Formats: sequence, C-alpha cells, structure tokens
Amino acid sequence: SDKPFKVLLVDDEYNTRNLLKLCIDWQALNMEVIADATSGIEALSLIEELHPDIVLTDIEMPYMDGIVLSKQILEHYIDTYVIIITAHEQFTYAQQAISIGVSDFILKPIDPELITTTLQKLSDKIADKRKNLTQLEISYQYIKDNAITLRNQFLNDLINGNISNIQLFNELEIIKMLSLETSSHLQLSLINILFDPNKYTENEKQGILLNCITYIEETFFAERSLYTFMDNNNYIVLLSNEAEVYLPELSEHITAYFKSNLNTNVYCGISPIISCLEETPLAYSYAKEALKLCYILDEEVVYKNHFEDSHSSYQMIDDNPLNHLILLIKAGLNKEAVEITCDLLHASLQKGLTDLSSIKYDAINILSQIASEVIKLGIPSSSLNFVDLSYSYLINLKSYAELEKYVINTISEFCRLMHDINKDKLNDTVSQIINHLESHYTNEDLSLTSIAKAFYINPSYLSRVFKKVTHKSFTEYLVDLRIQKAIQLLKLSNYKAYQLAQMVGIPDPNYFVKCFKKVTGVSLQEFKSR
Repeated sequence: SDKPFKVLLVDDEYNTRNLLKLCIDWQALNMEVIADATSGIEALSLIEELHPDIVLTDIEMPYMDGIVLSKQILEHYIDTYVIIITAHEQFTYAQQAISIGVSDFILKPIDPELITTTLQKLSDKIADKRKNLTQLEISYQYIKDNAITLRNQFLNDLINGNISNIQLFNELEIIKMLSLETSSHLQLSLINILFDPNKYTENEKQGILLNCITYIEETFFAERSLYTFMDNNNYIVLLSNEAEVYLPELSEHITAYFKSNLNTNVYCGISPIISCLEETPLAYSYAKEALKLCYILDEEVVYKNHFEDSHSSYQMIDDNPLNHLILLIKAGLNKEAVEITCDLLHASLQKGLTDLSSIKYDAINILSQIASEVIKLGIPSSSLNFVDLSYSYLINLKSYAELEKYVINTISEFCRLMHDINKDKLNDTVSQIINHLESHYTNEDLSLTSIAKAFYINPSYLSRVFKKVTHKSFTEYLVDLRIQKAIQLLKLSNYKAYQLAQMVGIPDPNYFVKCFKKVTGVSLQEFKSR
C-alpha cells in the first residue's frame, strides 16, 4: 500500500502526453507515470503487461476511442481506475463515461490544478480501499481461496450426509452452481496416498495432496462435471455427475500416475453409480469399503459394482491381473508392468504343465489383448509390427526361460512406446496450436483466451505448457510470428506500415512499428533501407 500508484497516459498527441508528464507533480501525489500509449490497442497491451492503477485517456483516438478503451479496462481489470481527459464537452460523452464506470471526466485545455485535485481524490479513494482490504485480510486471492474452501465444505457435508449444512448451501444456490441437483449419474472414488511417516511432515503431506488435486483439476479440466477435493480422512475424492465421464478408468490412470511419480503405494476405491443426490453418503461408504479391500487384497484399484442389497459382494475392477497389466502399460510404467507379467507367466507355469504349448498360448493371448487395447488409444497398428513378429518367434522357443525373457522384452517395448506417446501428447497439442496460429495470424482477435477455448484447454494451463515447449509466452510467440510474416511480405513489395499491420493482424500501425523494432532490433525504415 505504500508503493507509488502506477499511471498510464493514453493520447495520440505527443504534446498532450508530454504536458501531462511535466505539469503534474507526480511524486507529491505518490504516483509515477510508468508508460504512455498512442492508441487504445497499444494501451491494452501495456495494461496487460504493466497493470497500472490509473489510466488517463483521451476520447478521440484512431482504431479504438477512449470510451471503448475505458469499457475494456473496467470489464477486465477490476483494480484499474480510468479518468477521461478530452476536448469534447458533449453531454453524450459524459453520459457514456459515467455509465461504464469511469472515475472522472475532465475537459481540456489541461488545468494542472484541476487534474491534481482529481488525482488526489482518486488516490485517497484507492488508498482507503487498500487499507480496508488490509484490515479485513482479504484480497482477490483470499476471496478465491475462500470460494474453493466453501465448495469443498459443501462437498464434504454432501458425502457425510450433513443435512442441515446442505440445506444452507442449497439456499446459497451452491448445489445449483455445481450442477448436482438434477444429476442421475453420480459416482465417486477415493484415492489414498500412503506416505512414509519418516520421510514427510504433516505439512509436507498436505502440500503434496494439494498439488495432486491441482494436477487432477488442470489435467482433466475439460471434464467440467468432475469435482475433486480432500475429505476428513485426507483421501482425495473424485466426484463425477456426468455419464460421459468414465470414472473407473480415470481413477485407474490417476492412481497409476501418482504411484509412479510419488514412488509410494497408492490405492483407490470406487463406488457404484447412484441416481440421486441423497444417496451420495451411501456411495461414499461403499467407496470407503472398497478402499479397505485394496489393503486386504493388495490391489491398487477396487470397484464396488452395482448392488441389489447392502450385503452383496464386491467386484474388483482388476479381478483379472491382465487388466492391471494393461493399465500399467498405458501409463508407461515398465518396472511394474514387468512384475505383473512375471506373475502371470509364473501362474501359467504352476498349472503343472508338461510342455510349453499352453504357456505359449497364454503369452500370445496376453500380447494380443495388450495390442488390442493400445490400438484403441489411437496408436496406428503399423507401430506394433514387433507384436506380429513375436508370435512366430514365441512358437519356436524351446525353454520357459527364453519365453519369459522374450515376453518381458516385448512388454518393455510396449511401455517404451506408450511412454514416448504420452510425452509427445503435450508437444502435439502445442504443435496443433502453432499450426492454427500459422493459418490464422491475420485474425486480429487471436488471443490466449480464444485459442484456449478453441482447443478446450484451461488458459492458465495453456500459457504454462506453451512456454514450456516454445520457450516463449503466447503473446511473444504471436508477435514474433506476425513480424516474421511481415518480413516475408516486405520481400514481395515495399508495403507501408499501416498496410503491413493490417495484413498480419495488428490493427494499430504505431503498435506494429514498436513490435517490429522489438523483434528485429531495428526500425521499419532502417530495415527497408538495408
């Protein structure tokens, strides 16, 4: 709160911008002019980068006038205040400015004393607001965290059958907000990560669990009807209320991922599907019982199937170890997959067979089913030629030791293929986005948000992965691409700045010129002369 307020000046006239810088005692106001812009488009780019507290803008400017700019600022930057300074005293301008929420409307010619008084009043207003925020210990992040806490509290009350609190949440329309009240396809799973008590403190365990929840939310964000939170036993709860979300398979994938990355035992119990919100506590109790069976049977995932009465037996999702093996291969977990493969082969060997014929049959059956499941993931069959070759090779083997070694090597090849494919998925997504930018860079409405929406990705997640792959922010990459396209156009003809700007999707020529110099290191004119 003691830092100087940041001010952005927006006016297409240089003299006006310079006069404002010189005639106001900014230091006495505890303010600093951090930048100035010649148009609304350039101003929006600077606001996104610099986050000013106050914007002083003219109305009449090319490409985007001050009214449109003010509306954009006040809609998207809730902590930025706008003062309009203009030579136009028409009442309609003042009406528009007030209606969209600008802080003040000042007429030219510039009166330093009037502007100073206006800025001081606004400064006091912002300072009081910040003081109140500090006293109440709230901020945007605090409110956001509270919203998550409130949601998690409701979901915990829901699974525990706390009716009185649920009625309160219903009055607050939280149930409606989560789209749970009309669902006829509710299902939940519990994931328990077993931490080594000698390795982690309680705070460290909580931090890891929160990171796991964040991973689930970011990775499966497209599944909008999937909710994840922590219950009172420190189990991670996955709650789905949409038939299109196949929770058992999703839970298997997440369980395998956490086991591999945390290097510890991870178990998951899955409830049957229920048809109404009131049965959620029952589903939760079934999931907890399924989780107990995980420990008893030493199975990572146990699924409570549909039931006729409360005494019916559990049906394990991995009652066939081959299903478990396929899951491990899909996750690219070679060590665990090899262990399960050895168990399957040993079980076949222990049937008391006098020759290798049946074991060979079992081995071929295992590899065939794995290949079939992998192909369902969209892997071209041409990538699995090694499987076809393995069948004829297996038939000619003379000893069990040779057979086991060969099958294990084939399983490892499956895991390597899936590991590479999983690794490439991220690059593939970014590559698709880059190809989209190459084809649509002339569209001036391109933005991180619009691309994220088009590809069904969380914008913040896209921002991180895009920079991870390209080593540039989305905005930097798009600007670089447009300038490179402009350079290509210059090789064809001596286009003017405004022509190039329009042709590459930057409607403001002044902003285009600045971007050109930033990318190439020289001005447009100097580049042309070279």
